[in-house]
Amino acid sequence: MTGWITKANGVDLCVETFGTPADPAVLLVAGATGSMLSWADGFCARLADGGRYVIRYDHRDTGRSVTYPPGEPGYGFADLAADAVGVLDALAVTRAHVVGISMGGGLAQLLALDNADRVATLTLIATSPAGPGAPDLPPMSPALLEHFAAGAPPAPDWTDRDAVVEHLVAADRPYAGGRPVDAAAARAAAGRVFDRARDIAASRNHFGIGHIESWRSRLGTIAAPTLVVHGDVDPLTPPGHGEAMAREVPGATLLLLEDCGHELPPGVWDVVVPAIVAHTDSAEPGRDEVLARIRRLGSVDAGTAFERLYAAAARGEVDVPWHRDEPHQLILDRFKDVDGTGRRALVVGAGYGQDAGFLAGLGFDTLGFDISPTAVGVAAQRFPAARFVVADLLDPPAEWSGAFDVVVEVLIAQALPADVRPAAIAAMRRFVAPGGTFVLLAHARDDDEPVAGPPWPLVRAEVESYADEDLRAVLVDRTGNRWWAEFRRVS
Repeated sequence: MTGWITKANGVDLCVETFGTPADPAVLLVAGATGSMLSWADGFCARLADGGRYVIRYDHRDTGRSVTYPPGEPGYGFADLAADAVGVLDALAVTRAHVVGISMGGGLAQLLALDNADRVATLTLIATSPAGPGAPDLPPMSPALLEHFAAGAPPAPDWTDRDAVVEHLVAADRPYAGGRPVDAAAARAAAGRVFDRARDIAASRNHFGIGHIESWRSRLGTIAAPTLVVHGDVDPLTPPGHGEAMAREVPGATLLLLEDCGHELPPGVWDVVVPAIVAHTDSAEPGRDEVLARIRRLGSVDAGTAFERLYAAAARGEVDVPWHRDEPHQLILDRFKDVDGTGRRALVVGAGYGQDAGFLAGLGFDTLGFDISPTAVGVAAQRFPAARFVVADLLDPPAEWSGAFDVVVEVLIAQALPADVRPAAIAAMRRFVAPGGTFVLLAHARDDDEPVAGPPWPLVRAEVESYADEDLRAVLVDRTGNRWWAEFRRVS
């Protein structure tokens, strides 16, 4: 499934990111009934390739976010705007470049007016300063007016995937411009929307949330640099709406898209993506904010967070907080007189490889693994006597079971969210061969000690859980805020 659930503005919203947290953040805000999939994967990836940390999310009543009974939305327009701020808070993003389409453009305007300190720039796509029906703005196209006059088609059986897919594709068709439409791709996209939705019928609630007092008279106070992007054949909000927006927001720039309707089709990405990248060319976040962003990401997707951190460090954008130039002193003290000849050692979460390199120097046939390809590449260059591979602790190779005489874990389990930590500990336990030894170094906390994390220091019960019926604790020592433990597998 796409994305993860986070608490934002007091509700559960599904969020996904592309790119590195060390880059300027771009928040994508979808239109009415639109989930995060309104922003195509390829569009998001191209923005990320342009050096942007791209954030997309499911509105309430779309995708995997919180839903309400169809016809009974428990929120208003202002709540949807506050949700966008909540997403930034959840990801530790201080300021973002906000890109909104259609209704999302209205939400983006409201963000720039009421939360100006959180908005670095605005990009407003297929939106309006007043919406369809404003007397001083062009009306909808005759074809769209005729479409609406014919009445809405009957609702499909919302449990019938094929029927819903055809309904969604047909519903988008009147808003398209003159560019060819890939029907198969449109059906595939609609199928993904159906498959992700908790309640696809509830997305229609967006049409029932009502409106708040017009903010058009306040547009002149928007300070964020603004790019207005508009299709030249938009049937819902014709180009005059974009032109008015560009006039009424101080300093705004207008970009008209040829043969484009109320949409953002792949055929215009070659124009729109470079324009957004150029418009959002601002200072990168400070190192403290980058680390905060990575920690928030790590609380839900540790693997992605680790790779993005190491990749950012390789570019010199941030430091790896736990990096050491030498093996940990406790590892040095424990193994300094050990002859590893003929024995196999495994280092869990090897990072840049210091501990694995040290064990290899003692004669151990040493394997270090990490989920970050960047870290593994650096480690392999620094310590050629050891071997390093990319692997997932939660899905390790079967042949590692019972294969190692020494297993070393330094500060790894504490970096994993609580819901996966037991599985990670169980996996590490299985690596130890008969007669083998497992050594653990972790930060410590009391049972009732609150912790925000990551990392999440371990309590005694978690340290003791490394043992099983034949992997037995021979040392569990807490000194201050540090655990040092050793376990031995019976022969």
